[in-house]
Amino acid sequence: MKIVIINGSPRKNGACGKMLKYLKDYLEKENPEIKIDLINLIDFNIKYCTGCQNCYKTGKCVITDDNIENIHDLIKSADGIVFSNPVYASNVSGLFKSFHDRVHMTMEQLLYRKPCITLVTYENLMGHKTTNILKEMVSNAGGYTVSLLTIKNEFNNDPLTRKNKAKIERASSNLVRKIVRNKPPLFSLLYTKIAINFFLKPFVFKNKEKFKGIIDSWAEKKLIKR
Repeated sequence: MKIVIINGSPRKNGACGKMLKYLKDYLEKENPEIKIDLINLIDFNIKYCTGCQNCYKTGKCVITDDNIENIHDLIKSADGIVFSNPVYASNVSGLFKSFHDRVHMTMEQLLYRKPCITLVTYENLMGHKTTNILKEMVSNAGGYTVSLLTIKNEFNNDPLTRKNKAKIERASSNLVRKIVRNKPPLFSLLYTKIAINFFLKPFVFKNKEKFKGIIDSWAEKKLIKR
């Protein structure tokens, strides 16, 4: 079993970072067999997406010097994902947005059938708005959320209260149960099927050569028949 944890905060030891470390430690204590990769996006010099659409054709980004493709492959091989972000200007961080643009998740349906946790920290407002942004991102990439953690925490305060630890533990256990069960909810499968067949497929199949990487990804996941 593999789980990948993505920290979208530029402050890797901030509130998100502390809670993600607690989540990782709890998972490892309760499930020693799980392989966990904790990725702090700030450790990578993530370049901006240039909109070249090469990933549509080849399934790979042309920018190769910032390890985004390695992160992409870790997510692809994972059984479950945790996405975390602080609220920045009523949204995700710019760091996370650059990551999302570059890791070509949506068209490829990279999260198909994968259970995910979202963890958002905020100080004043818009915590749930940012949670919804992450939830929508997961759904649009074919995955589904099993726990939506939205934690209010004052700047530089320790977020690891007894209440928040309990929330993290419940979410972690829920993620493992969903991975073991391996039965995505029907609404998630229907959402993906409708998106593929009624919106994405008609657009992509107009130019199969241009979208070869996308078509190969869908076929690999058995979302379409060749």
